[in-house]
Amino acid sequence: MSASKAIGLYVAAVILVGAALAPWLFWSVQLLAARVPALQGYATYPFHRVFDRSVMLVALAGLWPLLRSIGFRFWSEAGYVRSRGWWRHILAGFVLGIASMMVLIILLIILRDHWFAFIITPAQMTGAVVRFFLVGGVVALIEETLFRGALQGALQRRLNVALAVVIASAVYSAVHFLKPMGVNISAGQVTWYSGGKCLVWIVTQSMRQNGVAIQFVTLFLAGCVLGLAYARTKALYFSIGLHAGWVLANEFMRWVTAVEVTQDVASWPMLVALFLLMVWLCRTTIKPLDRTR
Repeated sequence: MSASKAIGLYVAAVILVGAALAPWLFWSVQLLAARVPALQGYATYPFHRVFDRSVMLVALAGLWPLLRSIGFRFWSEAGYVRSRGWWRHILAGFVLGIASMMVLIILLIILRDHWFAFIITPAQMTGAVVRFFLVGGVVALIEETLFRGALQGALQRRLNVALAVVIASAVYSAVHFLKPMGVNISAGQVTWYSGGKCLVWIVTQSMRQNGVAIQFVTLFLAGCVLGLAYARTKALYFSIGLHAGWVLANEFMRWVTAVEVTQDVASWPMLVALFLLMVWLCRTTIKPLDRTR
């Protein structure tokens, strides 16, 4: 099966199965929140967020079958090369992701006059950091394996690297709009077909939201940075760390401020500068990993 067809079927299956499982996952979360004191905060977790998590879990479960279907027989072919220095690449990417996102957020706070919301208890702060760290890790693992390891990796077998990075980044950006952010389904209104309602909203409304063009360009530029890191290091570790750092910092700062990085054109120069920095780092500091046997 061709890579494009396999990835298309994978995305369709992930969305459909994730939508079907979302109500059951939502009810499970509600049940646990009612019985476990430490999880009481999830009692008010909105359905559209559970929908996203359901799709994410199904995507994670289907990654290896996808890779097998497009001809990958070993994880190393998707970027998970065996090397003693893999953790250094993850750490370096993570630090760069956190640092670059913090610089960007500080600039946006200054330019847009945003403010921090400090009415947060230490327990809430700790819980949020742990939650965002886990979310960042899972999101980075899934998206880098899919968009860089599988899609870009398959494209690089047939096209030059630059074109593969551009196509994979465009797909990566477009897929981010397949989310039911405007759906408001209360806990009492969730039924077994609520996931289908989210899908209908996605198909009919997701591309009509304000700022779609700005977000598309922002995510496309971010995808190019990640794609360059993967192409130059010939492994996923650096891009996973970079992606995880971005997600953690963005989720945390969105929680305590009104800053939304992907919706502000001020992020474009920063991402272009980061891309150029990545080019320089890959030529001078970050080298392809030495494989171990």
